[in-house]
Amino acid sequence: MKYINSILLTLVFLFTSCALKKEYVIGDNKGVTSKKIVKAIEQNQNKFISLQARVKISYSSNNKIKSNTATIRILAGEKIWISAPLGAIRLLITKDSIQYYNKLERNYIKTDFSYIEKLISLDITYDMLEKLLFGQPVLDLSSRDFEKTLNKNNNQNPDKLRSYIFKKEVDFDYNQLIGLFYINPYNYKLNSQIFYKKNDSLMLKNQQTFSINYKNYTTLNKEVYPKKILFLDWNDKTINIDMKSVSINKKLNIPFRIPKGYNQVNVD
Repeated sequence: MKYINSILLTLVFLFTSCALKKEYVIGDNKGVTSKKIVKAIEQNQNKFISLQARVKISYSSNNKIKSNTATIRILAGEKIWISAPLGAIRLLITKDSIQYYNKLERNYIKTDFSYIEKLISLDITYDMLEKLLFGQPVLDLSSRDFEKTLNKNNNQNPDKLRSYIFKKEVDFDYNQLIGLFYINPYNYKLNSQIFYKKNDSLMLKNQQTFSINYKNYTTLNKEVYPKKILFLDWNDKTINIDMKSVSINKKLNIPFRIPKGYNQVNVD
């Protein structure tokens, strides 16, 4: 059960809304406007049909670290399949369902997609989930959301050097959040995205945030993909995803069948 929760937390997030702002000229880059940045972000979104990756997933909580290797296969817009070595544990996520089984514990989970929303107390769609994995903003950014350009050295956050920053305010049930999107000016993918409570300051020492950082982008078939992803949740739990190998647009087999005689785990 802890394994599936760590995987699902790895795959998650979201938002929408905006405030009216003027069209900006970006820093010292003459001719680069917020509209052009948004257009470049849209043009650089991944358009793969299928993807397979061998990954190492490390989960850290309370100074304890657990690591697992897995294979991820994705049919764009349809399903995400994750399998541990020898198929001992498998997870299948579609637009409306989540299925999981564990051969070692002889149990399974079968529930709807909203389980992810309950897990993180936020709304999310399947399409947002896919974007989250590939360094794409989970929201549709507009030029009105542009905040500023970060050009100077940042010793506390070296991954945020040279970023175009977009900001959005989000309301979900009782949660009012601010989302910050740090756009890499070289590939127009995300350096990071950070979410924090609206009424708090991001500068507070004990401020709770949910952040995702992307590193080591690589190019496949003229498209850019992150090889390292770091998630830090509201309670300082961290998840590292290290993409060991990635291939795209190949025919994939997505085997998934819950064995007979397994016990169903109630997650409702």
